[in-house]
Amino acid sequence: MDYEVIGNLIDSSEHEAIALERVARAAGRTNWFSCRISVDFSELTRRFLPGSCVSVYLDGRIAWHRYDESVRESIIRIAAEEHDCVVGVRGVDQFSIEVDFIGGPAELDVYEQTLGNLSKVYYGSFPGRDDDGLNAVTLIVPDADGIRRDHPY
Repeated sequence: MDYEVIGNLIDSSEHEAIALERVARAAGRTNWFSCRISVDFSELTRRFLPGSCVSVYLDGRIAWHRYDESVRESIIRIAAEEHDCVVGVRGVDQFSIEVDFIGGPAELDVYEQTLGNLSKVYYGSFPGRDDDGLNAVTLIVPDADGIRRDHPY
C-alpha cells in the first residue's frame, strides 16, 4: 500500500489518524504522530526514518480526550490488564505526540503533575502491527537505497 492510498483512508476516516513509527535497529525506539487529513500525512511521511516500520491507525484505538476521572480510570484499567498504557500529549509541532508508558496509579499520579488544566491526552493499549487495509495499515519505509527490508524493531 502506498502513501496516497493511506492518505485517502485518512480523509475518509471518522477518527484522527495515529502513526506509530518503529525505528529500524534502534532498540525499541518509537516515534508517534497524529494527523487528520491526507495533506498532513504527506508532510508527515517526510519525517519517517529509512527502514522504519510505520503503522497508521484509523479506528480510534488511541483516543484523544480531555483528561478527567473517567480517562484516568481507563488508563489504570488498561495498565492493569496489559502491563502498561500508552499515554501522550501533543508535541512541540503539529504532528508529534510525546508518549509515556504508564504502568499503574503511582506512575499516573506523577504523570498528572505534568498536565495543565483541561489537558487533552492520547491513550490506549500499545497497538500491534495491524494491517487490515481499513482500520490500520502497516508498511515498511524504504531504506536509503530505495529497497524495503524488514529490520529488527
